[in-house]
Amino acid sequence: MSVSTRFTSFQYYLGGLGFSATAMGLQAVIFPWLVVGVLHEPADRVGFAQMAVMLPNLIFILVGGALSDNRHLGTYLNKLYLLYMIPFGSMLAITLAGYLSYQLLIIFGVGYGVITAFIQPARESLLVQVCSDNLQNSVARSTVVQFSAQSVGFVLVGLLDLVGLPTLLVMQMIMFALAGWSIRASQPPGVGLTAGRNRSRQSIWSGLREVWHHPRLLPLMVIVGITGFIGFGAYLVAIPIMAREIYQAGALFYAVLQLCFAFGVLFANFIYMRLSNGFRQPGRVLLISLFARAVIMIIIGTHVSVYFLFPLILVWGMFSGIAISLGRVMTHSEAPESHRSRIVSIYQLALMGTAPLGAWLCGHMITLWGVLEAFIVLGILTLVASLLGVFSQLWKAHLETPATQR
Repeated sequence: MSVSTRFTSFQYYLGGLGFSATAMGLQAVIFPWLVVGVLHEPADRVGFAQMAVMLPNLIFILVGGALSDNRHLGTYLNKLYLLYMIPFGSMLAITLAGYLSYQLLIIFGVGYGVITAFIQPARESLLVQVCSDNLQNSVARSTVVQFSAQSVGFVLVGLLDLVGLPTLLVMQMIMFALAGWSIRASQPPGVGLTAGRNRSRQSIWSGLREVWHHPRLLPLMVIVGITGFIGFGAYLVAIPIMAREIYQAGALFYAVLQLCFAFGVLFANFIYMRLSNGFRQPGRVLLISLFARAVIMIIIGTHVSVYFLFPLILVWGMFSGIAISLGRVMTHSEAPESHRSRIVSIYQLALMGTAPLGAWLCGHMITLWGVLEAFIVLGILTLVASLLGVFSQLWKAHLETPATQR
């Protein structure tokens, strides 16, 4: 396949990613709003509804990775995206009939979560097959597209009162259909999976064994797990509580903090895209970013002024954004082609699967010690993890070229 064809395939891939991320951005706001703002459910039932969306993803993502390996991913993903029509079409019919209820929302959330668990590792694995020769630049571009498209989805939720829920549900169905078409166009039938290639046994355990015995993948997954456990715990729980209890601020203040973080992620990846050769030692940069985030959390715990807080959150977003891209780059470059989807699913499980536990622990720490003290403790734990990582193979690792690009 020529370089120009690959670039065109990558454009289709980014288009599919953008359509999908926009629909998911809508979903991330609409679903909890239906539980809270329409059905007026109490906090415990709101939490259970959110768990209904997240738990299937955590349970099935390793299965999704195992099933994705050695498949023609363009065709496979197109079929998976079309499966979204079932839960969203059902929700549309229920809404039009006026039968919206908490129980039906739970069923919808479970269905959405299961489909997403199979899509994520397959879509991430397809990236290496359709991207340009510069993997680091391609990953950074996909991160920018994903976060930008999600932001568009957040903005589109503002149309809810104007156009109504059924219209937004139809918009999401159209976006998922376009995502499937674009992904299929990025890898048409007959392109990608070599005909007659030996399909390895699709075992979840073989992917776990591959990571366990790999000198760089194992410490990478540990660092990614720490990022999800501590970093997401602080971001999801400590920041909104800090905004309310320490700065006596409301939703607008918290929204601006989120915007600063998102802008930091995008800004860091725009810079990353402009680096012609990327980073020669991405593992070292990843550990430095973890160290920097630890320092930022400790500084936030000292109760900085409002004018210093916003730049700190922006820089936190920058280091988080570069870490997200570098983690993906290293996962792709180190994973053998036969196990790539399985290892990608382990990476995603390490990043997102630890987040609910981290949020739970962070909440208990805040209850026991206070939010600023929790920031300092979480920062110290992150600092220790980054220093221990220096003694792993991550610190010495050089970027490998994925098998599909050799």
